[in-house]
This record gives sequence, structure tokens and C-alpha cells, in this order.
Amino acid sequence: MNCRTFRWFVIVFLVCCCAEVALLPVLSAQAVDTTSWFRLLTVDSGLSISLNGTKLSARAMRIGHTVLVPLSVLHQAWGAACAVSPAGSTLTIGSRRAVWQGMSATYRLDHLDLPWSVVPVLSGGQLYVPLRELMEPMGAFVGKRTPSGDVVVAYSTKWQKEPWLRQGQLAQLETVNLTHTSVTRVATTRKVVAFTFDDNWDAVAAVRIAELFRTYNGHCTFFVIGTNVRMHPDAIRTMVRLGHDIGNHTLSHPAATSITDATFVKQIQACEQVLNGMGLTSRPYFRFPYFAEDSHLMRIVTDQGYITVGSAWTIEDTGPNRSAALSVATVRRFISPGVIFVGHANSMATYDAMKAVLPELARQGYSFVSISELLRGR
Repeated sequence: MNCRTFRWFVIVFLVCCCAEVALLPVLSAQAVDTTSWFRLLTVDSGLSISLNGTKLSARAMRIGHTVLVPLSVLHQAWGAACAVSPAGSTLTIGSRRAVWQGMSATYRLDHLDLPWSVVPVLSGGQLYVPLRELMEPMGAFVGKRTPSGDVVVAYSTKWQKEPWLRQGQLAQLETVNLTHTSVTRVATTRKVVAFTFDDNWDAVAAVRIAELFRTYNGHCTFFVIGTNVRMHPDAIRTMVRLGHDIGNHTLSHPAATSITDATFVKQIQACEQVLNGMGLTSRPYFRFPYFAEDSHLMRIVTDQGYITVGSAWTIEDTGPNRSAALSVATVRRFISPGVIFVGHANSMATYDAMKAVLPELARQGYSFVSISELLRGR
């Protein structure tokens, strides 16, 4: 074999090796720590337990008004580590640790002694613990839906280090009315307006908008695309830190009318899962990309536990003739109490429009509210 032939042989060999490596699955540098993920646990009135919408085989029990769940459910939900013995039982979620002796009336969480409303119960070889009494002191959001009476528990161990990651919109999980398939405005005499922003392709513009609203002691709502969340997690964290709501706008922004129902559901769930990995949630708000929707698709959204948030008016910031001046003129024309506007945090033109119009509306006495604040009547 001459030198030239040998060189070609080496080149072909290396190319083949590189191609083979490219086809191998990429392994994470470390295993995913699922204990840091946001999880939503639901116990319905029939004592069935669901985790992020998926029904579990385990069931809860009720003693008086207290709902108890097996420790195995807490392990599934938040990676809880537990040890049970007559001498003493421990349960650890993230950095929080609960300890109690047998069936004692109290337990110790970190350095505090707290009472059980009902002492833990051993049944069918499983130890059941009061759900609210344990998870609420842990820092979880615990609520009861009306009128169903379902108990909902939302938690992420990321909240232990960064409590502000516990979003204000979680309170809407108690009161969200899924029979209202689409919300475009709220009837009110109060001068409140809800500005919402879709997509967030321009992370700089999105953060500038988030900061601008806080200078007016106000909030807004961002409907995010999962792929953009992956690329700009710090922008999403800033939005939440400033108190704004986060809504689900699918993983990659397809028109729901052009894909199968199964793909549509996966798009909703995948966007939520990206946020869950950050300890956040989009629940209970969803907006259709392109407003491509119908009654059937809205029922799918409802079945996933969301309400569809529409808008009364678009601020004209996406067309070929878009400009800050045109957006401002649209807001001026259609502003009224309780209205929901939709814009797109995809360019600084939208930020410039907001910078021009917000002081004007503030002088007129308007307050700027998130969807949660609008629905609960702030």
C-alpha cells in the first residue's frame, strides 16, 4: 500500500468513526435529579391519587376531614427517602427532614415540633401520613378545588433554596373553572388591564418587558414555547422572580388544527415538562398558537387541566407593517376595564410600544395585572 492510498484509508476510517459516534445517544454528565422537579399531586373526592394528571395505583384514605396518603406516593412524587421502624421514622425530601416516634402525635421538621391532626396509620403493610400536615410545612402549595373538593399539592425541592420559584398562579388551581373554555376579558368596572405576551423569541426584549411592568408595580403574563424556555431559562426565571404569570404555548408552536390530537397533547405536556425541570409550571393557563382552535381542541385543553386564555385584541406587533406607533394606537383604541391584550415578545418594537403606552395608561388610572390577578379580582 503506497502512502497516498494509506492516507485515504485513514480519512475514510475517521469519517466512519465520527459518523458512528454521532449516532450514539448522548449521555448526561450526571443523572437527572427528579426530586427537584415540580410535581402536582391530586387526591379526588373518591380518594384516587393522580400525579401530574396520571392516575396512580395507590389510594388515599380519609379520617374525619384529614386526607392521608402512603409514603410510597411521596416517593413517586418528589423522590422522598423514608425509613420506618417502631423506634423512629424519617422522611426526607430534598434538604427537609421529618422525624417521628412510632405513632406519636407530633413530628419534628428540621428543628420544629409540629402536630399531626391525625397520627400516621399503618394499613395493608403501608404507612399512611396526613398529606396537608406534612407537605404544607415542607413549603408545598396545598389547596382544595371548588366545588369538587379535590386536594391539590404542588411542590418542588427547588423551592427550598429559592422560595420565590413558588408561583402565585398556583392559587388558581383551587378556583379555576374549567367549564369556561376560553377567557378573553373579565367584566369589571375596575380599571385593570391584562397584557399578555406570546412566544418570547427575543429573550432580551422579554426580560425588558418583564422589568418594565414591575416599575409600574404591575404584572403581565408570558405564554412560553418550550423550546425557547430550554434556550433561555434565565429569562423565564427573571419573569417568575418579578411576579409574572407563565402560560403554556406548546413545545414548538404548531397550529393545533394541523396536527393530530395525540401530537397536540404531547405538545402541551412537553412544554409543561420543560418548565417542571426548572421547578416551575404553566398551569392552569394555555393559549393556542396562531389562535388556531375549535371547540373539540378546547375540550382537549380542558382535559389536560388548563383553561384557554384568548384575547380581546392583538396589539399589531407581528405583521409586516408592525411598529411601536401602530401598537400604541391599537391599545389606545381598544383599552377598557378588564380587557386582555396579546402581544409578542419577539422584538424590541413591542418593548418600545409598552414603554410608550404604560405611563399613559397609568395616568388614566389603569393597573396592570397578570391573568391570575385579573381572574381573582385584584
